[in-house]
Amino acid sequence: MTTLLTESASLSVQENICCYIANFRIEILSHLGQFADIHYFQATIYSYETETDEVNSEKLGLLRVGSTDGGLNRELQLRQALGNYKMVAELLAAVTEDSVYVSAKKIEEEASVSRSDPYENRVDEFSDDNLVPIIETESEYLEEEFYEEIEIGSEVTGRKLILLSYLPNPEETLEACLTQDNCLEQILFLSSQICQFFRYTSQQSWCFIQIFPQFIQTGSLVKFFDLTGAYSVGDRLSSGFIGNYCAPEIAYDSNCTIDELKSTYTVGSLLYQAIHRQLPSQGHSPSLDIKPIPLLHQIIKTCLSPLPEERFPLSQLLNLLVKSRQSILTPRLHWEAYAQSTVGLSRLQNEDSYGIRQHYFSNLEPLILGIVADGMGGMTQGDLASNLAVQTVLDAPIPADLMNQSQRAEWLISLVEKANECVTERVREGGTTLSIVLATGQDLAIAHVGDSRIYLLRKNRLCQLSEDHSMVSMLIASGQLAYEESHTHPDRNVLTKSLGSKPRLSEGYIQTLSRFGTVSMPLEDGDILILCSDGVWDLVPPNELAEIFTCDRTINSAVELTIEQVLARGAHDNATILALKLCINHSY
Repeated sequence: MTTLLTESASLSVQENICCYIANFRIEILSHLGQFADIHYFQATIYSYETETDEVNSEKLGLLRVGSTDGGLNRELQLRQALGNYKMVAELLAAVTEDSVYVSAKKIEEEASVSRSDPYENRVDEFSDDNLVPIIETESEYLEEEFYEEIEIGSEVTGRKLILLSYLPNPEETLEACLTQDNCLEQILFLSSQICQFFRYTSQQSWCFIQIFPQFIQTGSLVKFFDLTGAYSVGDRLSSGFIGNYCAPEIAYDSNCTIDELKSTYTVGSLLYQAIHRQLPSQGHSPSLDIKPIPLLHQIIKTCLSPLPEERFPLSQLLNLLVKSRQSILTPRLHWEAYAQSTVGLSRLQNEDSYGIRQHYFSNLEPLILGIVADGMGGMTQGDLASNLAVQTVLDAPIPADLMNQSQRAEWLISLVEKANECVTERVREGGTTLSIVLATGQDLAIAHVGDSRIYLLRKNRLCQLSEDHSMVSMLIASGQLAYEESHTHPDRNVLTKSLGSKPRLSEGYIQTLSRFGTVSMPLEDGDILILCSDGVWDLVPPNELAEIFTCDRTINSAVELTIEQVLARGAHDNATILALKLCINHSY
């Protein structure tokens, strides 16, 4: 609604009084307090049709009365400078009155409104008889009831400015929020919005030196219902004053100049109160016991510095608050890793190899590689082939530009191709399988050749991400062989793909997650990646492997139990298993 500025005759403002303000009927419920030259009242606002006088709506409102050249006038100037800024609540009306009587004392029950509960039947009992008339001549009623009982906080003065707006729901105000146990993310979200508002007003040459949390609405968007704590940049206060969120120099320096660093202190006070459940101590050199929260400790300490020149400018403060919130929202990732390999009970040489490599681009996004290779071609050749393949992957430099999923998938393919070149050049009569998982943050990519396997265990369900590049697998896929028959098939160890069989790998030779329609997939908290050679999965079927890892065991004990099971069942081949478990900490 467009703000209405009108002029009329005298008006009485007191609890239990009803009156007209612009196009609204107002029932004044309570006096909320006085700050500087401004009285604050809670009221019920009735909007009505001008012609029919029918009530359209009934809402809680904020009625403020002050001098025409004081805080309310500054608010009108600031509102004009801000325009229709989304963080400023709507002003319903601005009215100037030639003569206003203001009292914090509740009117007697026999006066203009009488009811036990002001919230009951408000519309039914609200009639023109209840209204305090707007008059131009003396009223014997007003003279008897009001003028003879003037008290402190009441006044009969000249022109007054009256502003009317809705009042935020008390449960949704910043005041209510500051009494609750809020997570750091929510605290930083609110602080960032308030700082953003202060920065914007500062860019319009206005700065806040005081706020009233009960008149600030929280939620998805912070809204200010009272702007009287703002002053023009460069103004000098005629006298010092003290407020809960005022910079200390405002109290002791009566010639204090207004600048944005006063707003920085206000934001710091809010942060401190939200975290510590109390306001910071006031004074020239406040002794602050700030909780040891990284970054926030430094922000609060700098914002509340008694020396204004040491405080952050609002733009820098906003960047720090946003950065801190993003840091909290970004989960902390940690990988638990364990592997074990055995020569088994039939072989004399272990031709399996494995490797684990972790790298941190930052403490927020770790990179981890898990690798398993199963060599072929006899004791010496198979061992050499698998070792070469694993070592090539472990020694490869990690590019600094692994910023997206496609780049990571391409890098993995290049690692397998390089491993194949090394095996082809140095191993004459051998080869190896190679299975790699790459997790960057919560993003997983794989590269796979051969019949070693890659499993994902999530919420007690085991999914095979890799495909078996073997003769038996092809026969099963074509329907020529039943799965049950594959365990005893004479060609079950014959591979259709391996490294070292040819110098250059054709396109599509390396399996990725593209079989699932993507180059990568997101990981969840508690996911376990299991890589194993055929010496494991041939003796420990997937359902049993899932049970081993889903019981209340650490991955270390699960890996060890798996190897024990392999040995107990004959271990006719080398057996290697590597497990990686993702742990996500969402707390600060």
